[in-house]
This record gives sequence, C-alpha cells and structure tokens, in this order.
Amino acid sequence: MKNKSAGFFLTALSLLAAAVGLGAYLVNCGTDYFMNLGISPVVAGCAGAAIAAQLVYLIAAQKGQKNWMDLLPVAASVLLIVATVMLLSVRVNGIASIMTFEMNAQTLSDLTSALIGLIACLAAAVVSIISSFFDVVKE
Repeated sequence: MKNKSAGFFLTALSLLAAAVGLGAYLVNCGTDYFMNLGISPVVAGCAGAAIAAQLVYLIAAQKGQKNWMDLLPVAASVLLIVATVMLLSVRVNGIASIMTFEMNAQTLSDLTSALIGLIACLAAAVVSIISSFFDVVKE
C-alpha cells in the first residue's frame, strides 16, 4: 500500500462504481416494467469492457508495465461514457412514461434500479476521467 498513488484509489473507485452500475442495470433488466426491453449488448459490453480495462490497468501498473498501459484509462473512460449514454437512451422513454403516466409503487421501484444504474455509470465515468490524470504507483 505504500507505493500506491491517488490514481490507484480513484481507478479502484471508478471500477467499483462501474460494477455497481452494471449490476443495477442487469437487475433493472429483470424488473417487470423493463423486462420486455431485454439486455442491451452495447451497455453491458461497454461497461464490462471498461471494468476489465480498469482491472488490467491496476494490475499492469503494479507490475511496472508502462508502454501500452497508458491507453487503458482513456479506453475505460470512453467505454463508460458510451455505456452511460446508451443506458440513458434505452431507458429515457420508460423513465418519461413512469414519471408522467404510469406512476405507482411498482413502476417507481423499477425506476429506482434504472436511476441507480445511470448515476453509478455516470459517476464511474467522471471518476475515471479524473483518475486518468494521476499515476497509479508512486515513482
């Protein structure tokens, strides 16, 4: 833990937020209201790839590999932004419908997991962008 820098902790926080966002999205896909939309391969794939890229980045940085590793924070940030935008695009009609016409306890419960997924993915993207400005290990 002595040689870890702020970038390590920010990247780990982003990885955790992305995992929470992906988990909330997958839970939301199983709710009664959003079940008919299914799982978007773009949202799940981009979020999963971003998690994998951040994990590889954290491991590779600890082993001292630097030549190709600088691309991983950028790739993770881009993938998280794409996942967030696509998640918003596949849920915006349902969110609007629930908030205007179909508001009841069940649909609000289904909406909660969608909003948690959106907020967590957005937070992961922002923290990932910030973490890309910091080193993972102290020199």
